[in-house]
Order: sequence, then C-alpha cells, then structure tokens
Amino acid sequence: MTDRLFIWYHNHLTAIKIIAIGFIIRIFAAVIIQPGFDESYYGVYSFFPALGYFDHPPFVAFTAGFGLWITGIYTALTLRLGALILFVFTSFLLYYLARQIYGERPAIWSLILFHLTPYFMFGMGAFVIPDNALGLFWLLFLFSLYKVQQSDEPRWFLLSGVAFGLSMMSKYHGIFLAAALFIVLLFYKDWRKYFKSIYLYIGFLTGIIFFLPNLYWNSENDWITLLTQFGKGASGGFNFSFGSLLQAILVQAAYLLPWNMYIYIKASVDTSRDDNNKDNWLIPFVFIPIVIFTLIGGTRQILPHWPMPGYLAAIIITGKWLSQLEIKPRKRLLWTSGIVGGVLISFILFQSITGIVPIIRHGDLTLDGQGWRNVIHYLEDKHGMSDKENFLIGHKWFTGGEMAFAAESNYTTAVFNTHSPHGFAYWVDHRSIAGKDGFFITSERYNFNPQDKFSRYFENITFVDSVYTYRKSGIEAQIFTVWKCKGYKGNFPYKYGPKIVALD
Repeated sequence: MTDRLFIWYHNHLTAIKIIAIGFIIRIFAAVIIQPGFDESYYGVYSFFPALGYFDHPPFVAFTAGFGLWITGIYTALTLRLGALILFVFTSFLLYYLARQIYGERPAIWSLILFHLTPYFMFGMGAFVIPDNALGLFWLLFLFSLYKVQQSDEPRWFLLSGVAFGLSMMSKYHGIFLAAALFIVLLFYKDWRKYFKSIYLYIGFLTGIIFFLPNLYWNSENDWITLLTQFGKGASGGFNFSFGSLLQAILVQAAYLLPWNMYIYIKASVDTSRDDNNKDNWLIPFVFIPIVIFTLIGGTRQILPHWPMPGYLAAIIITGKWLSQLEIKPRKRLLWTSGIVGGVLISFILFQSITGIVPIIRHGDLTLDGQGWRNVIHYLEDKHGMSDKENFLIGHKWFTGGEMAFAAESNYTTAVFNTHSPHGFAYWVDHRSIAGKDGFFITSERYNFNPQDKFSRYFENITFVDSVYTYRKSGIEAQIFTVWKCKGYKGNFPYKYGPKIVALD
C-alpha cells in the first residue's frame, strides 16, 4: 500500500505542486478579502439548513456552512473553507480527466490554465458561489462519459446520473449536462447505440431521484427557486441588441482574461472540425452553455459567470492544443496570464487592506462585508442591544446578508423589502419579533431613511448614531447609520414567502 501510494505521488508530483501552490495563494486571498455580499448571504443559508432556498438549490449552503459548522467561528476564511477544499478536488478531477483523455503533458497544461484563469482560480476556487460544487459534479459527469466511451460499458451512465442529480442540487445549470448528452447521443454515430441501453435511462432516473429533495421543497414553497432562476433568463422580453451581445462577450473575457478566452474557443472550434477526434463528444459541453447564455446576453444583462461551466471542458481541450505549440508562444501565454492575474489579485488585496485608491465607495467592491461586525459590537456596548430584546433590520437582501453573517446568527435579521427580500422572506417568523425593538442599519453606500417607508410598522423610529469604520491600515472605510425602530407591529407584507398574519 505504501509503495503504491509513493508511486502515485511520484507520478502526479507536478500536478500536486501546482494544486498546492494554488491552494496557498487562495487561502491568502480568502483571509484578506472581506466576504462579498453574496457570500455573506450564502453564509446565512447555513443558519437555516433546508432542501432548497429562494435563490438556489441547497448545496451552496453546505459549501458556505462547512467551515462555520466545524469551527464555530465566523470569519472570511471559515466561510470560504468549503470552497477552498472543493476546488482542490475539482482541480484533481480536471487534471485526472485530461490525463486519461490526452496524457500527462496536456493534463498539466490544462491544470496550469485552470489556475491562471481568474474566474476559476479565485471566483470558483476561493469565494463561495453555487459553482463551487457545480464545477466538481460537472467534471464528474464528463468523467463518467469518458469511462463509457473508453470501456464501452454503459453501466457508467449510473455515475452520470448521480453526477447530474448532484449538479442540479448545486445549481440549475446542471440541466445543460442532460442537454449536451442528448446532443452527443443524437448526432455522434459512435454514441447512438447507447439509446438502446437500459443503463442510460436508469442513470437519468437516478439523477431525478437525487434531485427530488429540492423538487419537494419547491413544491412546498410555490416553486419559488425554479421560477426565480428560470425567470432570470426569460424576463425583460426579447429585444436583441448587438451592444448587449458585445457586453456579454466582454464580461466573459474579463473573467477569463481575453487571450485565455480566445484560445479556449479556438481550441474547441479546431477540435470540433476534426471528425476523427475521439474527444469530439466534449464539444457540446463547451458550446451549449456558452452560446445559450451569450445569446441571452444579447437580450438582457447576464451575470458573467453564467456561461462559465462550458469553459471547463474547453480547458481540457485547450491543454492538448497548448501542448502542441512551440515553447516560446506557450511560455508567453502562460507568463502573460500569470503576471496579469497576479497584478489584479494583488491590487484587490492591497485595496482591501489600505483603500488607498480613491474609488467611489458605492463602486468599491472591497468594502463588501466591511465594518458590519464593528457596528453590531458598538450597539451592544453603547446602546445595550441584546438578542432577547432586539432584532436587526435591513432594507436590501444583500445588506441583510452582510448584517446577519456579521451577527453570527445571534440576532434575528429581517429585511423590510416587499418585492425583494429573497431568503429573508422565509427565514424570519415576524410573529416572534412582534413587539420587539429593531435596529435598522445601513451604510452610506446604500443610504436609506427608514422613517420614510417603515413608520407605519413601528410605534416610532428615531435616529441613533453614525458609526465610522476603518480598514486594517487605519484609513476610513464606511460610515454606517443606525436607527431604532421601537415596537414592531408585526405586519410587514411580502410579495412571496409564508403568509404573514397581521397582528392587532
């Protein structure tokens, strides 16, 4: 056993070094950069374990909650620990799959590219998003199909089903796995024979069974997650604009680095043109999510990470393409990606600590998550706030997420927003806080006077204080305003969520 482990270690030493170095860099970033508003919000998911949530299936709650649950400590690092660990497994799986398909050298180049692409290295690799788990199960699905092809053994479709179900429990992008597999089975002659295999259908049924817990939760909650997620891609009409399409392409280029995006697309297109390539079955897994979301971006604004799962297969393909280049252009590409990526993350780290670059505060993303814990401690020390007598109030779901995470689940946090409370519409029983006094907190980035909208729901609302917070360097960061909302009447309305009974 020891000898085999040593041989395995020796055979994969280069990959282990790449992954280890990347892990150290990502830990450093995870410690320094404050949680983004969506990360804090996902951290609040973990306070309310469930089979589904307003915005997403449940696995992102496990990703965010892993470090919090095992340590009981609420920091940026513990919040991101699950994401950091998942990316190690995702990296090994990407490397192993590329190695099985193309060999050692292309697999190493794929792994290097994976770590030199900002979105994957940090977006998926260090920060909490649903794609942390999705990326792992997406690659597991591709691995299962490779095993079907390599062994001509359709029983591997059972693993495909498991991976499909787990991907759907991570993010509904998993549906593109089923769509791409259908295209492969329909249009690739070597794969059509598997339409006759019972294992294909058992595998699909297995995936549905794994996904059933989230479907059940949705059935009990007005199908809110499905309506929310699929509504994002269908809302706003279908007014196509080349300007919007260009923007959709540019935001992907920004996340990937433009030259990386170019070679991912070029390598995939070149591979698709060679009908003799046995790895052509990867092509639908590249272009279906990328093309669909890019075209949607021509009709409305998309989030840059929506098309990103398609680039996972593209990176594997590009590893082979890159290994065939001459040494000079290959080195030039890798050094350029490494230097630019290093400069970008160094700037973000430096700005997070010092705030020395005079960015307008509303647009300074390094202020996300900053200062909320200081405000809560200030209210406890100076104004006697306690979890038994008081609760916290925000007016936007993302400030509510930052506030609730900073409160470390010690305080009930309500979001008073009729149309967009998101998960807070489900997490707070307003009857339990009726009659209590709430502290409304907001920052100057999202300035709001609760007296304008919330007076009817309280006996009275009075301004408490402005709280100044500072970065680690001592430079002023954010100014928070606090209002005391006395005697909650318990009848704030929401557009969705459990019905709230008005209290007399």
